[in-house]
Amino acid sequence: MMSRVRELRKKLGLPVDGLAHIAGVSQRTIILWEKYGLAPRSEKTIEKIARALGVEPDELFADQPLFLPLGEILGKFERAASELGTTPEELMVELDSDPVDGGVSGV
Repeated sequence: MMSRVRELRKKLGLPVDGLAHIAGVSQRTIILWEKYGLAPRSEKTIEKIARALGVEPDELFADQPLFLPLGEILGKFERAASELGTTPEELMVELDSDPVDGGVSGV
């Protein structure tokens, strides 16, 4: 199933780096959300991505369940970390930060 963020981005004809640039976030922030279902935990970052896509922040979560089992969440972090050459802990820190405001930036 295609993530809502990816669906909206493709509908606008934007590449990942284009959306990241318009929203003022790292490409990795977009990739983590689209490919692994790991949304940023910063409300400000979510709002910037929603604004860049022309939707309300709540619309970005239309394809995601309200709660996931802990094992499934940890599995997403482990898979993403393995494929991106980092650790689950580093990804958690990245998702807690706002790359534009001095947080950890990706890619």
